[in-house]
Amino acid sequence: MVLVGKPCPPITGLTFIKGEPVAIPSRDGPTVVEFWATWCGPCRVAFPHLSSLAQKHRGRGLVVVGVNMEQDTPQIRAFVAQQGSKMDYTVAVDATGQAAAALMGAAQVSGIPHAFIIDSGGVVRHHGHPMEPRFAQMLDLVCSQAAPASSGGGGAQAGGSGSAAPKQQRQLPPITASREELMGRPVRELKQILEERGIGMAGLAEKGELADLILERCSRVTYYA
Repeated sequence: MVLVGKPCPPITGLTFIKGEPVAIPSRDGPTVVEFWATWCGPCRVAFPHLSSLAQKHRGRGLVVVGVNMEQDTPQIRAFVAQQGSKMDYTVAVDATGQAAAALMGAAQVSGIPHAFIIDSGGVVRHHGHPMEPRFAQMLDLVCSQAAPASSGGGGAQAGGSGSAAPKQQRQLPPITASREELMGRPVRELKQILEERGIGMAGLAEKGELADLILERCSRVTYYA
């Protein structure tokens, strides 16, 4: 494997459509970068598996980024939203192909789904099909070598210092309220919903904008804090 054991090149050109934008590689913990497309049946099968891995290792600061290899269209965003908790991790679109060139091209692979494991030091440790047993084994190893996530880790499970065990995550279930019900709540309550889930509100001034963002980002996804 050409990239294994080498520093991950900086990944640029991504448009994040679910979750907050993250740097790749991350210095806060390990990273999984998985390439997929809506037309790829095996990619869809892998969504819940990747969500399970993301949840399992959140306490070690793991960030999972699903990178779509198509164009940023309303259809792609609607598809991701429809997945709900099946796709419980960060999602981005690689419309320019820069990310695919940096990882898929450098690794000389073309089939998808294909995922890369990058340790907290920025080194590529493994890549392959995300549902292969070897992939989960390598991710277990890389995450076991990572320090517990800090309390400021953007939704990751908070960990203690030294040998202390990571603190139990608090589950933030999907918001089931309608837009009308949200509009009847105080602005501070709407902001609290978004803040608890680590969702940015920059540029939002109206209550309706807050309600729409909650419906878009919080109605189908379970967050952890």
